[in-house]
Amino acid sequence: MESGGGFILPVNGTEFVGHRWGFDMQLDKSPSEAFSSSFFMILATEMGDETFIIAAVMAMRHPKFTVLGGALSAVYLMTVLSTGLGVVLPNLISQKTVHSCATVLYTFFGLRLMYIGAKGGEDAEEEFEEVENSLKENASKSQKGLVRRFFSRLCTPIFLEALMLTFLAEWGDRSQIATISLAAHQNPLGVIVGACAGHTICTSLAVFSGEWLGKHISHRLVAFVGGGLFLLFAIINFATEHGADTREALSAATGDLIPPIVT
Repeated sequence: MESGGGFILPVNGTEFVGHRWGFDMQLDKSPSEAFSSSFFMILATEMGDETFIIAAVMAMRHPKFTVLGGALSAVYLMTVLSTGLGVVLPNLISQKTVHSCATVLYTFFGLRLMYIGAKGGEDAEEEFEEVENSLKENASKSQKGLVRRFFSRLCTPIFLEALMLTFLAEWGDRSQIATISLAAHQNPLGVIVGACAGHTICTSLAVFSGEWLGKHISHRLVAFVGGGLFLLFAIINFATEHGADTREALSAATGDLIPPIVT
């Protein structure tokens, strides 16, 4: 389709070169529901996580606001990328498959966190020591990569270190996968805003009071709450999926029973 000498992509549900083509952004879905789901999901998964400890340890040795800026930049970027992947998925595979995969992932993460909580959680002091040792090893390297040398001209080394370490820790993390799953069947704008709000709270707590929280908060309680929240997401997602199937079946059955009106 052309308009004014330019080429315009077809909108959702239009005919394009003999094929019906469309890209569903899912913006018609409830943004408030997406916001609350992503917000509480981030709170449940990020509190006491590896990225939380990285921010807390770096804030003990470097200016807190610089560390906060680098870490938040990384999680904001990761949230936008993850949401983008989640929006693309339903346009490549069926919505039913997306819902089923999301339910399986939520169930897996929920059971895994419950298992961690039943084991007694993870030793916070050991985690802090491991992260601190890895940061010392990273700082002791004299050779810098090409990417780091390039970006060090644009921002401070501490900001860059916080950004890169947080981004790498977030890649493949359960919060990233959960964000992709949420964006695949909920309003993406609500997911982005809710996840960014959750990350802001968790990262700020890590920077300004992370050491105290990491060593005094019950990791078993955090694991059980997070696991319960993921299992709740799985139940809601399962009920929503099968409720939609039931409504479609009833609608089809009702349509077959009602004879057409002849005028």
